[in-house]
Amino acid sequence: MAVSTKTEYALRALLELTGDGGGSLSAQTICARQNLPKKYVEHLLGAMKNAGIIESSQGSKGGYTLSRPSHKITLYDVMRAVDDSNHEMECGKSGPYCRGESCRLGGLFDEIATRQRRLLNSYTLAEIGKIYHGAT
Repeated sequence: MAVSTKTEYALRALLELTGDGGGSLSAQTICARQNLPKKYVEHLLGAMKNAGIIESSQGSKGGYTLSRPSHKITLYDVMRAVDDSNHEMECGKSGPYCRGESCRLGGLFDEIATRQRRLLNSYTLAEIGKIYHGAT
């Protein structure tokens, strides 16, 4: 499974928020620390805010913070928030190459999608942070 830049950049931004002692960070600071494009990351931050993963505040001490503890945010949550469809493998039972109900592979693809979703939900931002920072 390929990881899109949406998910990668969103995770890198979130990891900055987990590593800053709970203080808020501006998009500018996040992007400077991670060498990310500001406009793109601002769009991702907005999507994660809409999904309830982060919060924002205005003012001189404003910026972004996590809306819940990092152990309650999963990789699947992040992928859904930034509209990364790489996690969607379920058989849609439609499309130009679909054989419809006569196809016997739909069950297989649905089972793989369920397992993949379970795996993505098993990785929390806290665990990803440990891996990212080299702790085991």
